Amino acid sequence: MPPLELDASLDIDLVPEVYNPNDDSYILLKAVEVLPGQRFLEMGTGSGLTALHAAKVGAVVTAADINPHAVDCARRNAMRNGLKMDVVQSDLFGNIPGLFDVIAFNPPYLADEGTSTSWVESAWNGGREGSEVAVRFLDEAWRHLSPRGTVYMILSSLGGLMTVLKASKPRYEAALLSEKRMFFESIFAYRFTPRLSPPEV
Repeated sequence: MPPLELDASLDIDLVPEVYNPNDDSYILLKAVEVLPGQRFLEMGTGSGLTALHAAKVGAVVTAADINPHAVDCARRNAMRNGLKMDVVQSDLFGNIPGLFDVIAFNPPYLADEGTSTSWVESAWNGGREGSEVAVRFLDEAWRHLSPRGTVYMILSSLGGLMTVLKASKPRYEAALLSEKRMFFESIFAYRFTPRLSPPEV
């Protein structure tokens, strides 16, 4: 199946309290493969960029974010584009029931030992090494995948890349899909496929 393509016809509103789509957002979008009728979850949806594109191709979409401003923003963007998707406030999978065929996540991946003081800062704060959120996500995502389900995730050379890949090995096969090199870092799109069938939830 072909990956998603950027659809310039989508009208996406942005708000100051929400991480705006950036290079990493578009790299994730162009990595994701999802078919009509598949159950799709975008974790950390922000403005809803990838979730909206998945909804437009006919996927059954859930979009989640810990940031209440992002939840409101993504919900409004779905309405303004006439697209159906369930938008949920959740700390990772805390409020997310059920199984999904495809899960996508652009996690916070920059290292920061301090405490974020704004919602936008929390969108890039991945903990002391930058890998804490990504590792916790992969540990939980495995239980929310349908048989032959797939995870797509953005990782950074600045965010404990090898720590995340090492932590994923017991449960996932990791495949590098694309890389964008910039002056100060490289951003990677990875596909994670479970080695074993996830348990029922």
